[in-house]
Amino acid sequence: MRTIVIGTNHAGTTAVRTLKKLDPKMEVITYDKSDKISLLGCGIALWVKGSITSPQDLFYASPELLAKEGIEVHTKHDWTGIDADKKTVTFKDMKSGQEVVDHYDKLIVATGTWPATPPFKGLDNPNVTVVKNYEQGEKIAAVNNDASIKKVAVVGAGYIGVELVDAFVSAGKEVTLIDAADRIMPNYYDELFSSKVENAMKEQGVDLQLGQFVQEFVAEESGVLKQIKTDKGTFAADYAIVCVGVKPQTDLLKGVVELDPRGTIKTNEYQQTSNPDIYGIGDCSQVYNVAYNQAMPIQLATTAVRTGILAAVNIIQNNKMKSPGFTGANAIDVFGWKLASCGVTEVMAKKCSIDYEQITYTDADRPEWMKTYNLVTLKVVYEKASHRIIGAQVISKANHSEVIYLFAGLIQKQTLIDELPLIDIFFLPHFNKPYNFITEVGLSYYGLDFLNTEKSEK
Repeated sequence: MRTIVIGTNHAGTTAVRTLKKLDPKMEVITYDKSDKISLLGCGIALWVKGSITSPQDLFYASPELLAKEGIEVHTKHDWTGIDADKKTVTFKDMKSGQEVVDHYDKLIVATGTWPATPPFKGLDNPNVTVVKNYEQGEKIAAVNNDASIKKVAVVGAGYIGVELVDAFVSAGKEVTLIDAADRIMPNYYDELFSSKVENAMKEQGVDLQLGQFVQEFVAEESGVLKQIKTDKGTFAADYAIVCVGVKPQTDLLKGVVELDPRGTIKTNEYQQTSNPDIYGIGDCSQVYNVAYNQAMPIQLATTAVRTGILAAVNIIQNNKMKSPGFTGANAIDVFGWKLASCGVTEVMAKKCSIDYEQITYTDADRPEWMKTYNLVTLKVVYEKASHRIIGAQVISKANHSEVIYLFAGLIQKQTLIDELPLIDIFFLPHFNKPYNFITEVGLSYYGLDFLNTEKSEK
């Protein structure tokens, strides 16, 4: 069997390696437009901040490694066409300019996404960039190291934008954060959680300009960026980064497989498209979101990796591995706060007309008689009728992001809020309390509250 994978980042790399390891006799071929594959894009902000030893460490595979494993790798090949009837795909060799036509038995599309570029006037200014690939990361890291660039604006207050703001502040830049939403990270956290980060950002001098739309990047006569104009004001900037969302790279699949209105590939529980010989994985494809009980894109590296495993195993085993569903588990560490979430927030539950209840609990993460402890806040959202847990959020100045691993699993297994007090969580005073804050949320459901004193951070 000959399997071609188009795209070799998180999902594609996982798919080709899984295919070859499970079936060494299979012909596994991968094509990618870039010559830098397997980039950990979520590490770009750490690179900009100077928190990693080398940007080369952001690659967890290489063409040489894949070739050593018996995978045929073609970089610098731009995908230009597909004939699903003949089962062929066409590429342009970007080095030679020649056309390459290849045949597949099974095809995996892992083309990912590209930053959305709204029609902002002046977006082509050389001091304005989006952030996605290695070259853009290199450019932004250079900005942070350039003492002559003093005022930086970030457009987009999602994860990437907030992480970059943190990186720029650490280098002493004057930073303005602009977004159309009225608060940061609105898709991942409710206001109780996002407001703590916003307050920390303001304390460190970040100029939050939320609830407004960018209209123009204004340049001086020399062409150098001078200002960003929104519908509510004008803000000085020497450099600007735009990160306002992404769009799937699936134009060539129109009319070939079913796409949703956003262009995302529709897939079944095996990551298979409407064409049984074509699979869609990673950010360009849908997955089943078990928290929302519907198919949708979840554009996270963790999800991409797992879809790569799903598609590869199902190609080899003829669709025997069903998806358990995904929850969008994620985390961020910025401005002294460590947050994680999965599933449905309260805001999204309201937006999607989900009849829900929620429990929010704040407690010390270990016994108060220890010389040190930290406060941690946990919020759990569950369906009112079924009692099914559908979401969780956690925040602390200590690292309790691993809690979301548990809740992602509980959501996947359709666990009820009634069952939460009986989840087998160990107790050791080094780490937690006999009534751990997770258990306390479950006990609160029954009206049992064993928190009897107000706590403050030690």
